[in-house]
Amino acid sequence: MTPSKTLLERLDKLPNSSQEAESIIQDIIPELYTGDLSVCHVVDALGPSLTHANPSERGAGTRFLADLLHSLPCDKLSSQELLFLTAFFLDRLKDHHSVIPNVIYANIALVKQKHINRKDVTSLVQGLFREVPCQSQIMSDRRNIYTLLKYCLVYKLEDIREMGQDFVLGFVTAMDGEKDPRNLVLLFTLVPIIVKNFPLGPFTEDLFEVVAAYFPIDFVPPADDPYGISSEDLVLGLRGALAATPQFAPYCIPLLQEKLDSDLTSAKLDSLHTMVACCEVYSAEDISPHVLSLWASIRREIVEGASSEMEAAALSTLSAIVMTLQRGILSQAAHDATNTLTKSALMECMGHLTAPEQRLMFPSAHILLALVVAAQVPAQTICETVVPVLTEQFGTRTEAIAKKNTIIILGKFLNSGSKFPDLKTETGSIGKHEAACCGVFSLGLTSDIPSVQEATVLALTAALPAFHSSYLSSVAQSLTKLLLTAKNDSLRDGIIQCFVALGKIQPLAVSDHILPKLLIEMEQGHSVNSGVSNSRILETLAILTAGRLLTSRVLPVVWRRAEDFSSLSSEQCCQHLSCVRKILRNAVTDSECKSYVLEEWSGVMKVVCLSVSTILSPHVTKPVPILQCLSSICRILVANLSEPQPLVQSLLTLVTVDEAERVEGVFGDLVVTLPETRNLISSIADESHPQAPLMSYMIEGVVLGARQLPETDGLQHLLRKLRRLSLCHVDLEIRETSAILHGAIINKIPTGPSLTQALSESREELFKLLNLTNQVEKQKAALLTLTWVCKALVVRGAQDQDVWTTKMQNLLSDSGIGLDAAHSFEVILREHQYALRPETFANIRLLYKQRYFEIMVGPLVDMFHSSEGNTKHNALLALSSLMPSLPHLVLNNHIKKLLPVLLQGITSGESAVTESTVCTLSSLLQHSLTHAAPHTNMLVSTLVPLTVNHPMMVRMKALECLQALTALPTMTILPYREDVIRGLKCVLNDKKRVVRQVATNARCSWILVGAPGSESA
Repeated sequence: MTPSKTLLERLDKLPNSSQEAESIIQDIIPELYTGDLSVCHVVDALGPSLTHANPSERGAGTRFLADLLHSLPCDKLSSQELLFLTAFFLDRLKDHHSVIPNVIYANIALVKQKHINRKDVTSLVQGLFREVPCQSQIMSDRRNIYTLLKYCLVYKLEDIREMGQDFVLGFVTAMDGEKDPRNLVLLFTLVPIIVKNFPLGPFTEDLFEVVAAYFPIDFVPPADDPYGISSEDLVLGLRGALAATPQFAPYCIPLLQEKLDSDLTSAKLDSLHTMVACCEVYSAEDISPHVLSLWASIRREIVEGASSEMEAAALSTLSAIVMTLQRGILSQAAHDATNTLTKSALMECMGHLTAPEQRLMFPSAHILLALVVAAQVPAQTICETVVPVLTEQFGTRTEAIAKKNTIIILGKFLNSGSKFPDLKTETGSIGKHEAACCGVFSLGLTSDIPSVQEATVLALTAALPAFHSSYLSSVAQSLTKLLLTAKNDSLRDGIIQCFVALGKIQPLAVSDHILPKLLIEMEQGHSVNSGVSNSRILETLAILTAGRLLTSRVLPVVWRRAEDFSSLSSEQCCQHLSCVRKILRNAVTDSECKSYVLEEWSGVMKVVCLSVSTILSPHVTKPVPILQCLSSICRILVANLSEPQPLVQSLLTLVTVDEAERVEGVFGDLVVTLPETRNLISSIADESHPQAPLMSYMIEGVVLGARQLPETDGLQHLLRKLRRLSLCHVDLEIRETSAILHGAIINKIPTGPSLTQALSESREELFKLLNLTNQVEKQKAALLTLTWVCKALVVRGAQDQDVWTTKMQNLLSDSGIGLDAAHSFEVILREHQYALRPETFANIRLLYKQRYFEIMVGPLVDMFHSSEGNTKHNALLALSSLMPSLPHLVLNNHIKKLLPVLLQGITSGESAVTESTVCTLSSLLQHSLTHAAPHTNMLVSTLVPLTVNHPMMVRMKALECLQALTALPTMTILPYREDVIRGLKCVLNDKKRVVRQVATNARCSWILVGAPGSESA
């Protein structure tokens, strides 16, 4: 007997198990591929099941055949086989109702077949509409019907388009009464496809009514909804369906009008948003008959001001209506409707605009502004009426509030009207009143009332696009004068924002009128008559300097001032260098500016040259702050060099070679200009040259700014000299800078022989010093360098980090530097200001903090529990130093072992440790309280005293911890209720209001412990 016959015999009696049926299907499919079996053979073999008197048997046979069809590729069946199967399943649609779901499922597989004929697709859809009452099926079967229709509409549209209005009627019948949210989301997406590709004819209203029955959506998804259908999904789907075609307009607009006049806020909002969507599709002829009734409803919502959301939606709708009326070829009806709406709005709102001290001025202005931004025709009419009224009103009213409101509204009208160029011409409604508007703003800027000045600057910022360049130049001069005499910080901030806006519209006004005065003021210094400090002027210059033109005018002047101050005042020099740094950060984001800074201005050369000059100058008393600023500038410049490698290579050459070696590039030019440079760099770690170690700041700027470092002997020489500096120099800042730079270089060296050599030499030298006894200062210096090497390896996730981290852990037991080693753990995970960060191109492994903590938490906790005295205390400090830098989810995984340690940390006696520990404890208790119950006694007795006579942050976090404990079971915390309530009574009189608020909440929560209806009860 052949295998094919054996398979067919197995189909005589189908198994009850779905797994066995699936096994048979998997055996049949290869036979179908080889041609030993055909689908007709399978249908014949299923004859006993398909023709059985019992409907359940017929259903099982049909389901088996449907599953088989779904298992076949979409191009497997021929057109003849599909013709046969189509006829078969069409006949099966007349079968018992329990068989129908399986037939529907099989039909989905048929329409997905590539070779199915157009007539067969049409027959299947027609048969489905004719024989299957959709709403009589269960939800899953209805979804299958809708899925079949969706597939036909998306992939077989040409096949079913010939059904015409019959398809529309069938779809309406199938959708009518649907309640399942998943099915509705699917159906709403099909409506736009249908209205676009099928003639609706007499069924237009029917289709609209069956869709509109769901408006507005009132759906709250259940908490355990596995499908994630949200109310927004349904709302957006329905909105798209209602706005699918202009044919719905005669029915949709009255519906939206009706819901807009209802008392439900959600219905009103939905109606307004839907109207905006409809306006994008409907024509002016569709909207025109309803303009006045819509205007009345929209005006009511804006004027009443029920909520800002409602007002914004109503204004958007009003603008959308006018845009629709003005879209395309303007008909007489649309023209009349626009004029009527504009006149009605002016009649309604002008009275309120002339009463600027009353509440309705702003809603009325917003109504008119919504019309202005919508189209040029109403903008011309409204601005022609409103602008002269407001300009006159500003001059005649004397009250501050009236002047403020008037000038702000005037600025908004000028801003909105400026979007239409015709309005700014000499005959335009804005252009003809430009002189009057300029006079109003001039009056406002010179007003004696500070609030009016601030409002004028704010309005002017908005109105700038409405004015011509001649007035903008005058504005620039007036604002600059006002900035230099302003006493109010908020006024100065407003002026700076106006300068920024002016620079985008008219850069020449900024470069010709604002910057020269600011630069003169900067060079003269802070004068008695000036209301703005020199630092404020520099900050303003940094904000305004954008684009190549402004950068080329400002940057050289500020840099020259920084050079002048370098030997006079370190503080003034640093202020100017800070301005330079801000300018450069903006400049490198623009290709033209970056090219100017790096090539034409020669930024790197200037920075390096000033660094050397500062070090050599006998007049500079405090060179370190200046060198730190120059280092940060150097990092920015080097990071943006297209090829920084030659620069780094020439620097490393100077570190190692004698005077005979020629150096190219920036450092070569520097050696020619300042020959002392060679000696300074090569003697960086030489004690006989006290100025040379200061070059470490310049080297730091170059090395940290480079993306990659060359693997040369010079790099190893540099590392050795940096280690010597970090271990032996008397100045702590230079030692720390050298240690940081040493760690940053190790972090950047690629894995290989160079890294192995660097680590081997470092380990040998540092471990030797750390193992000394009775030489604490040398040990501390070695510990600093060790910490940064360890951080460099941890950040990059190097395999060699274990040796270094183990050494740091062992140092916790050292009697001399154990406490310093404990605090060093904080350095490893805490983000540094600039070193070992992405912006300085550090080699950073993903989740390195979490990995390091997972390695260290176990040994440190074990050390805490197994040690005594200083070692126990140091282990506690090490853990407390690590935890603030970690996400709460990581800490939650170890809360059981960390809680005892945290409780000890709170009482450590060191304020910094107490603060970080109680902050960590507060976060842990709010996220995971389960393991706190056994420690309730100690928690309460420890936390209550922390709520008084401690820093504010400690008091607040202790109160938050106490409040979190109220979520524990009542039987656990009830014995402590009275003690906590009594202990927190005095905190209610805390000198800080924010602490009093937290204390009130915490004490109330404890008062409710055990009360009927409380959460803990």
